[in-house]
Amino acid sequence: MNNQRALFCAALAIILSFGTAQAQDAGASAQPLSLSIQDAVDLALKNNVQIKQSQIQLDAAKRSKKNSWNSASPSITASGGLSKANKNFSENYSAYVQGSVNVTLSTNLYTDIKNAALKYQAGLINYETACRSVEMKVRNAFYNLLYQADNINLQKTNAETARQTYETNRRKYGQGAISQLDVLSSQVNYETQLPALQSAQISYDADLAAFKQTLGIEQDSEISLEGSLDAFSDLQGVSVEGIESRSLELLALEKNLEIARNSLLDKRFSAYGPTLSAGWSYRPTWTNSSNGMNDNGSLSLSVTLPLDGFLPWSKKADAVSAAKDSIANYELQIADKKTSLAVSAQSGLKKIEQSISAIQSLKSSVGLAEQSYRMTQEAYNRGSRNWTELLNARTSLEKARLNLKQQAYNLASSILTLENTLGVPFGTLSGAQNTPVQGE
Repeated sequence: MNNQRALFCAALAIILSFGTAQAQDAGASAQPLSLSIQDAVDLALKNNVQIKQSQIQLDAAKRSKKNSWNSASPSITASGGLSKANKNFSENYSAYVQGSVNVTLSTNLYTDIKNAALKYQAGLINYETACRSVEMKVRNAFYNLLYQADNINLQKTNAETARQTYETNRRKYGQGAISQLDVLSSQVNYETQLPALQSAQISYDADLAAFKQTLGIEQDSEISLEGSLDAFSDLQGVSVEGIESRSLELLALEKNLEIARNSLLDKRFSAYGPTLSAGWSYRPTWTNSSNGMNDNGSLSLSVTLPLDGFLPWSKKADAVSAAKDSIANYELQIADKKTSLAVSAQSGLKKIEQSISAIQSLKSSVGLAEQSYRMTQEAYNRGSRNWTELLNARTSLEKARLNLKQQAYNLASSILTLENTLGVPFGTLSGAQNTPVQGE
């Protein structure tokens, strides 16, 4: 009996320990994923669908570049046959086997190879553009979520302040200290705070879902953002002196211009360039009327020179003219883009300077709100201010702090936009440079 009791207790202990281990594992798995801004960028560069699609396109361009010489690859064929005449079926026959090699070489081979190389280089630019676009989206969304979280906290504080004010007024009304109108006003104020809080939470949840999609993680994943907008609040200024601009938009246009120039050369080769064709075949043939095998194979060489290009109304002449138009169009786009980038850079700098100036003013407002809250708290402790006035002073302080964070987010967003315009690594202008993972 004692042995059975001991076995039962041991089995129960094992079951309980197993259940405890499972609970601990479940608790560990339920821990939110803690992400810094660089962690979020790394996740997105690894998992984002847009980047994966761009990688597929880049791999295809690389494969085309590797095999761009294949138009010069010889074509090889093998065949055989047997024939008999209907008359004297058993006597007349002809049999053969044949192997042939044909090669066609044209001046377009050079432009085909160069075009594949240029398109691969353009693919590299497109891939880098996709990576920068996703990184900028992640960084901007990260800062926006930090700001929205602070906004939700303020809305909760406002709602709690309004609730406590309403409860205080209800007690005062019961004591006959205030009128029913005061109670109703505080109740209305409290109830109007709730939709604002709900709206802020809905907006945050929607942006958080989009953020997770950009990172390429499951929607049910719990994440915790590590970071603050305070670094942007302390930023004294931004300078672009000595920074070399590397706009990917401009690089893409310049690469397209190279492709267009190569296309013009290709159209000229098609209109005026010769084509060389060579072929060799080996065809041993046997017939009943011959003794042994006869080789009916042959060697052929030919050169073709097109003349259509000399006719100004021909399709090939039109193709040459269209290629020249494309070059002129890209040259205009490049000149316009350089002007546009310069204007955007100057506008971005002014916007950043404006945000920094606004932050300095808001810092003063926060300082005044802190002083007002301290004085109200001291007055409340002496009994010369009531609880509602103290809560209102606290709400004003939190609102001033939130306005400062909002302007810090605006500054962060403006800096990201300027860094993207200049094509410099994100964090260069804010002093928080990181080196993201780049593709091939």
